[in-house]
Formats: sequence, C-alpha cells, structure tokens
Amino acid sequence: MTRPLHKLWLIKGCLWALLFVSACSSEPGDEPLRFAGGTMGTDYTVQVFAPESEKLTLEVGIQRTLRRVVSSTSVYEPRSDITRFNEAEPGEWVEVSEEVAKIVAAGLEVAERTEGAFEPTILPLVNLWGFGPRGRAEEIPEEDELEAAMAMIGWEAIEVRMDPPALRKSEPREIDLGGIAKGYGADAVAAYLKDQGYSQFLVELGGDMSIRGGKPDGSLWRIAIEKPDEAQRGIYRILELEDADLVTSGDYRNYFEVDGERYSHTIDPRTGFPVDHRLASVSVIAESSLLADAWATALMVLGPEQALETAEREALSVLLIERTDDGFVEQSTGEFTRLLAEENE
Repeated sequence: MTRPLHKLWLIKGCLWALLFVSACSSEPGDEPLRFAGGTMGTDYTVQVFAPESEKLTLEVGIQRTLRRVVSSTSVYEPRSDITRFNEAEPGEWVEVSEEVAKIVAAGLEVAERTEGAFEPTILPLVNLWGFGPRGRAEEIPEEDELEAAMAMIGWEAIEVRMDPPALRKSEPREIDLGGIAKGYGADAVAAYLKDQGYSQFLVELGGDMSIRGGKPDGSLWRIAIEKPDEAQRGIYRILELEDADLVTSGDYRNYFEVDGERYSHTIDPRTGFPVDHRLASVSVIAESSLLADAWATALMVLGPEQALETAEREALSVLLIERTDDGFVEQSTGEFTRLLAEENE
C-alpha cells in the first residue's frame, strides 16, 4: 500500500563546509575580494586575492563561467547537452561540449571502479524519489515503479567520444550529473581565475572546493568540516590547506521521513532505494573537485566498511564520519590522516 510522505525536507546542497579566513591587516590588497551567489540548486562563495579595481570584471567572469556549466549540464535546462542526450534515441551520437564529455567520462570511470556505486544514469530513480526536476514525490514508490526505473539504469550503455565530443547510448538511458557537476563547476571557476593570472583563491560550491595557493601573509586557508548533525550546525574538524580540491558530502541536510523512518537523498543505484547505513559524512581530497565529487558520492552509497576498503584500494584521501550509538566515529586515509594528525598536535 502506498504511504504518503508526511514530512519532506529538500534542502539544497548535501553539506555545507564552513570557510574560515584568518584576520588580515587593513593594508590594501591583504583582504580577499569576496563573491557569493546561487547556482546548481545551492550557493557558491569565491575568495580571491586581487586588486579591488578588478572586482566587477571578476564577478561577471565567475557568473558567466557558472552559467556556462549549468546551461550544458543541468537536467533542469530544456536545451542543455544532457537534456538533449536524455531525449535522444539509442544508437544516436549526440554532440556535446568538451566539458560535458569530460564530466561524463570521469563519471563513467568512477562508476566502473566502484561497480556502479556511482551511477551517471540515475535520473529515473532521482525523479521517482522526488529529488529531480519533476519535483517532490507525494508517496513512496510502488514496487512496479521501482522495477521500471531500475530497468533504465546502467552506466555500461553510455559511450563517450572526445573528438569531436559526443555521447551515445545503446539502451534507453537518462543521465543526471548531480553527483559530479558541482565539483566541475568549482574546477571551472578555478580555471577561470587562473587564466586571469590569479594564484591565491578559494572557490566553494555547495561543499565542493577548489583551493589554490595560500594567503599573502604566508598562512594557509582554514577550512572547517561540518559536524554531521541535522539538528544544529557545528564544527567537526578544521584543516589548513593550500593547493587542494576538497569535497564533502553527507546525508543530514537532504532527506525525508515517513512514519518516523528517515530516507536519505542519496540513492543506491544498485538497489533503487535510499541508502540505509550509518555513514553520515564523506570528505575527499583528489586531483580535481570533479573527481572528489564523484568519489564522495560513490563512497556515501557504499557505506562505512565498503567505503574504507575502496578508499584504501584506490589510494584515495578520505575522511569518513560514521554515526554510532556512542556518537561519531571517524576513519581516514591518505592525506587526511596527515592533516588530522597535524590538527591534533
């Protein structure tokens, strides 16, 4: 029997990483220029050490960069590359931007390495559970609806061509880049700032970060990872970083409840259901925010034990925060192990 969704939270963005900038002197150029706005269903902040005279130019450039990414990757845009691909027939090559081809190729790589824990073709399930462009679901999906959606899932049916850039599917498939596009958005803004000649900046897009350089006084950017607590915001760890791409994803800001049971917005594409485990938060440092985003999504699907095994196998730098009866328990690998040790010194 179908049950109504008595309570539904659809708060944009999986997790907010808090940004902290050390106090600067009042001398000209010591304070970063700050930009903020909304994009991809979440908020962004950019801090860049640049002359005040360049503020308007940079603001326009940042906004144009983000609009370009959204216009090609969003399933909410009727003319985006992804929408055109989703509406295309199997067997047809669909021309896309080089950016979209790059994003999908990266997603397929992580999908293969996680045996489908990351799934670019998850849109039918996202829609079914009320987290997609079709809007909120009014009831828990029926078994036949889940079966129909699952029949549309499978990254193996997607092919990427880079020259000229295009996508093709061998079976009916619909791509959703929600688990990776924000990371690419952060990378794109970082690339724009680098092209403008700047080397000291921080880009944050819904918890996805691209950090370059330190500060003019020689200090590092101080980044706080949020405590994965849905009841209140708080700091869990503070890291000092430079030249890093960091993404944090969690299950505590975007979920719904039915009859007292909580359903995460993170859907396991292998089962068709929201994940049901105690992994509350995943942070990943990778060579790009794009890859960090994809891996964070995949590890959130896998759960604490499999996520740790995968991180060690793939030599990833991750921080896993698990919710237990006795409080939060963390596990780390790679660069995170060193960073946490320094924080505790």
